[in-house]
Amino acid sequence: MSLFLMVCIKEILEGGRAYVFPRPARCLKGGCGSERVWGHGYVGIWYYGYESLVYMKRYRCADCGCVYTIRPAECWPRHRTPIMIIMKRISHRLQEGVWDISRGVTRQAQGSWLRALKKNIKIYLGMDFDLGLMEGFHELISSGWIPVQRTG
Repeated sequence: MSLFLMVCIKEILEGGRAYVFPRPARCLKGGCGSERVWGHGYVGIWYYGYESLVYMKRYRCADCGCVYTIRPAECWPRHRTPIMIIMKRISHRLQEGVWDISRGVTRQAQGSWLRALKKNIKIYLGMDFDLGLMEGFHELISSGWIPVQRTG
């Protein structure tokens, strides 16, 4: 389970494993609520804009075994690129007709986001949604969906 908190990736890189991560006060898994949540090591994650792994802290509930990984709030689950970058890249493609491949995100990743956006608009907003892809992007966010999440 990911625990999204306001953490600064740059500060984590500078502090390394000495960085003091916020610890959950209790287990968030439904029905558990145990206060015995302990450190469970680190996991290295590649984030957009950084040339080395960022080691994020993990915690584990001693009672139910649920593992939590700290993630920055600026990224969606299963994504390592900040939300604003994803939105800007899709917007650039729709306005300019070409992908912005100048800074770190591959054309393939951007294409995957756009395909997922189109699919999610059809699934969650309906086949007759015709206000445009960026409007659909914002509508999905306001409805609580991740616009570029790949579904099975």
